[in-house]
Amino acid sequence: MFLFLAFAAWTGNALYALGAPGGWLKEYSPALVATAMIAFVILHGRRRYGGEALWRFTLIVFVIAWVFETVSVLTGFPFGRYHYTEVMAPFLWHVPVFVLPAYFLMAYLSWSLATLLLGRRGARPDRVGLFAVPLLAAGAMVTWDLSMDILRSTVEQRWVWIDGGPHFGVPVSNYLGWFGVTWLMFQSFAVYLRRRAPEGWPADPEGRAFWLSVPLAYAAFAGEYLLNPFTGTAAGLVAQVNGGDVAVDALFSGAATVCLLTMVPLALGGIWAAWRPRGVPVERPVSPGRRQAS
Repeated sequence: MFLFLAFAAWTGNALYALGAPGGWLKEYSPALVATAMIAFVILHGRRRYGGEALWRFTLIVFVIAWVFETVSVLTGFPFGRYHYTEVMAPFLWHVPVFVLPAYFLMAYLSWSLATLLLGRRGARPDRVGLFAVPLLAAGAMVTWDLSMDILRSTVEQRWVWIDGGPHFGVPVSNYLGWFGVTWLMFQSFAVYLRRRAPEGWPADPEGRAFWLSVPLAYAAFAGEYLLNPFTGTAAGLVAQVNGGDVAVDALFSGAATVCLLTMVPLALGGIWAAWRPRGVPVERPVSPGRRQAS
């Protein structure tokens, strides 16, 4: 089931990349992605943490995301000065309603990928997982935004950066703000898990399919960025970046390159961690001196 839902999300994002601007694939394929990912996170999260913990995670993400998005739109802190366009309607005050589920879905995938990469598969974090997992999970969220923001704020004009910035028109403050805000989400959830009584927790999930689905679902969001340069849907189109025209083909290539250097290595690391049996020690080379001494 989990692998099927990850594959469905991959399919939806691939169709989105293949769709022509303004065409029906661009319009309707996000519904497939959203349906598959919502089902994945609910089923996966309940299996691993139980319904109460997943509800707490949802509440933490929604509240923190909405507060900081609103503050940043009004003041420019912590992400920078920007505003959403009508493409993102409807709004909850200044924040698009659909931004919050996007935070939630990617936050769960980033959190789960971080626990997998750090070997913290148990639901209740130990002392290392209490601090290390939130940091790595926040990094995984930023790597997604490094590719996503290139296209959403330029080609698709879902939001506009008022002052521009060095990363394809995006300011560095956006990524610093993303790291800080998402770290706060993850750290809050880690503290909740650490303090929660162990009674009533689901048994730690076993099986490669359950864990392999995490990096595959995370990488599904990379599928669009990797396919864009090969679809031929951007020929002759330009977008505004820092007040000037830039070929959309160049933006597609830039996002794909960033994705290859960030999201893809994280996903491959997660696949390796999920595939390797638990409890198998990593062999370390023995120095000649130690071999002779033994």
